[in-house]
Amino acid sequence: MQAHGLTFSVPGTPAAAAAARRRVVSDLRGWSVQFDAQSLDNVELVTSELITNAVQHAGGGPVAVSARLNGATLLIEVSDSSTELPSACFADMDDEGGRGLFLVAALSVDHGAERTPTGKRCWAELAVSWTPRTTAPAGGGAAAHLAGARVPLRCV
Repeated sequence: MQAHGLTFSVPGTPAAAAAARRRVVSDLRGWSVQFDAQSLDNVELVTSELITNAVQHAGGGPVAVSARLNGATLLIEVSDSSTELPSACFADMDDEGGRGLFLVAALSVDHGAERTPTGKRCWAELAVSWTPRTTAPAGGGAAAHLAGARVPLRCV
């Protein structure tokens, strides 16, 4: 069974958050599993918030993004060169920002941040709902046999 994961880096610019969010969702749609719409919406929002925080607070350095599917859990990780750990703050009604970490907490089954030798890593685990794609890959084989069954995937 195929493991599902992605890893890439983007520049630490404001445009990077939107491009990376689109890339994560696009890549997930290319996997051999089909996520339900609510799961993809949650992935898109959490990814966007984690990347936006990294871009705003990492001082323009590169931002690394990864996602790995393990059964019904998708782990999203965003790393940057800043050692300052994020902290939630209470935003006023008319503030444009300050709610991202609350959104991450609300949509995740677990989340956190830790310092790394080169900066920090922020992560979130999301419960996702998916089914195997019904279109069998060329050549059939084991994947065609499993097309109707929900099969947990092992990530490496």
